[in-house]
This record gives sequence, structure tokens and C-alpha cells, in this order.
Amino acid sequence: MANKVSKTTRKRTKNLKKVKRLVEKNKKKKKQSQSSNFAALTLIHDPQGFAEKLFHQLEKRHERFEVKMLTLDVVSRLIGLHQLIIFNFYPYIQRFLQPHQKEVVRMMQFVAQASHEVVPPDVLEPVLRTLVNNFVSERNSSDVMAIGLNAIREMCSRAPLVMTEDLLRDLAQYKNYRERSVMMAAKSLIHVYRSTMPHLLHKKDRGRPTEATLEIVARKYGEVDAKEFVSGAEILLETENTESCNNSDENSDEEWVNVSHSEDENDSNDVDNEDVVGENDEDDEDDKESDSDDSASDYKYINQGQSICIQESSTNPKIKPKIVTKKEQLAEKREKATHVSSMRILTDEDFKRIEIAQLSKQMTTAKNRKRPAERDESSRGELVRLKDIENIYKKRKHDKQTRIDSIKKGQEGRE
Repeated sequence: MANKVSKTTRKRTKNLKKVKRLVEKNKKKKKQSQSSNFAALTLIHDPQGFAEKLFHQLEKRHERFEVKMLTLDVVSRLIGLHQLIIFNFYPYIQRFLQPHQKEVVRMMQFVAQASHEVVPPDVLEPVLRTLVNNFVSERNSSDVMAIGLNAIREMCSRAPLVMTEDLLRDLAQYKNYRERSVMMAAKSLIHVYRSTMPHLLHKKDRGRPTEATLEIVARKYGEVDAKEFVSGAEILLETENTESCNNSDENSDEEWVNVSHSEDENDSNDVDNEDVVGENDEDDEDDKESDSDDSASDYKYINQGQSICIQESSTNPKIKPKIVTKKEQLAEKREKATHVSSMRILTDEDFKRIEIAQLSKQMTTAKNRKRPAERDESSRGELVRLKDIENIYKKRKHDKQTRIDSIKKGQEGRE
């Protein structure tokens, strides 16, 4: 991706910037320690019993609204951090999910924090329907619709099975909405399901498939994705094969031997060579180089004492390429990764190679490898940030002073 040798173009510089951003983001994720808000909650003995007692007190007592908010915050954090199961929590908070409710954005935050993969989708589905019916409706303002879509996105990013195919495709239609805030919120929801369950989306909303998205397998409820190998370890076999081939080329005596053909083939080759000579007299030097490269493919390269590397012509019409399905490709990669993980001890350099290969999978497309896939910028943690729900993509109006400053800045350099 570097522009050290190739010609610098706008496309290369754009891809290079995206790769740098992706690498920096992965470094931040590794360095980012657990939030200090959860330091005490992780050390609680019997979090299930503690959360049930707090919620039982909240239901029985008539506390002030501020006390209720604090209690709901603690209970929702406990549920999300320890993956607790308290079914009564969701119907209780569901009645507060109204646009006119006081501190409704914080209520949405509590719902998203209390959502995780262990909760059955049937329990979370009424809460999701309430958010859709009360917020994502054209009778509300665009800001209310955008906040509702953001809350649905945060909830579904932690429990993706709660969303149905019909509902997701209906919400995805808001990507063409006239208001920018609603449009961007709908696109962010689409990006979440592109990386988790792309089969729920319409084909045109799945984006251009990358090698990483082809490896995505949708998990069912309660299914654990426990792998017996290191993901991406199959790249070590490819690097070893290329290195061994290069070393054998450098250390061995090299000879070019012409392949013996039949008389008919020799006659046809003579005719072809005459045609090539006639064309080379008229063409440029670049064409001469390409013709010489093509003619070199008709030879066999013999490496004395070790191995024989045969370079055959790829333009043989009789040889048909074998069609390999997606399942066969994934099965072959898993077999190679399992073999590498079980037969050798991986070093730090091996893990670096694997990390680079995993990054390249996210950037290169599956078919023609043109552009990198769009990625969700926000990292998912136990704590739901309030600004992730309140964040509205909207161009704010400038006041008078900012307009004057922009006018003066545009007038600079004029005569």
C-alpha cells in the first residue's frame, strides 16, 4: 500500500490513509484498559443476587426519580458486565421508553447496557418493538427518529439476534430519508449487521464482500464460537512456501532447458515466431518486453539437485479452471490453520504476520480487490456512552460572527 515505488495517485493515498487508521484503531483497542467505572463492579461477590436485591427494592419502594435512575444504572451495568439474567428488568424499563419521558436518553442507555447475547431474543423483542413504534416514526421529529435508531443500533450490537429480517429491512429503508441525521443513523445500523449477520440485510445493503466478511458465520442463540486454531494461521504456510522457493532459486544452479515438442508443434511455433517478429517490428519497446515475457512461459525452469519448478502457459483453452465454493475455501483454510496451530509453537513474529494478514482481509475485497469495506468506527464495550445515542449528524446553523469569519477567510488572497 506504500507509495515508495508505484506512482502516487489519489486512490493509493486514500487507501493508505484508511490502512493507517485501521492499524491505529487496533493499537488503541489493545492499549485501552477496562473502564474505571467497572473496577468495583467486577469484584462484587454474587452479582446475580446483588442485582436481584437492588431491583426488588426498586419495585417495592417509592423513591425519587433521581434515586430510581441511579439504581437502574447500577443494575443495568451489572447485567451487562456479568451477563446476568433478570427478566423483570426489561418490562419495567419498557414503560419509560416514550419520547416525552424525562431523561429518556438515559433510559435508552440502560436498555442497551442490559442487553447481551445470553438474554433470550423473545425477552428483548418487546423492548425493541417499543423503541421502533414510539421513536422511529414519521410523526416524530428527525432528531427523535435519529436517537431512536441510535438506541436500536447500540442494543442490537450487543444482542444481534433480537432483530428480525423484515424489521431490519424496513429500518434500512431510512438510509434514503430526506433528513441527514436519520439517514446516517440508519446507515450505522446497517454497518452493524454487515459485520455480524449480513444475511439479514438486502443484497444491495451488504456492501462489497471482503475476505473477512466471507468468514462470518451467524451464531444461534446459546452457541459458543470456540475455535481449535489460531485465526489466520494458514498464512504462515504460504509465507514459508514463498520463502523456500526463493531460497532454492538463489542457492541452486539455474539452467533454462527448451521443452521438446512434436514436429507439428514445432511447425506451429515457427509460424507463431514469424508472426511475433513481424509484430515486433511495428510495435514499441514495451510490447517487445511483454512478448519476451510471454515466450518465456513456454519453457521449463529446472533447478538442479533439489526441485523442478514448471512455468506453463496459462492460455491453454483445454484447461478449465475449477470452481471452488465458499464452503470449500473456508474448510481448506480451517484445515491449514488447525495444522499449523497443532504442529508448531507460534512465535511473536508469527503472530505479527497473522495480524497483518487479518488486517489485509478487512481491506481487500473478495473478487476484484478494489476498495476497502466501510467499518463501524465505534468500539463496543460494556459501558454504553451517552453520546453514542445522542450523536446526531446534523449541520448546525452558524451564528452571525462565524458567518462573518468564514466570509473573511474566503476573501483572503483576492485583489
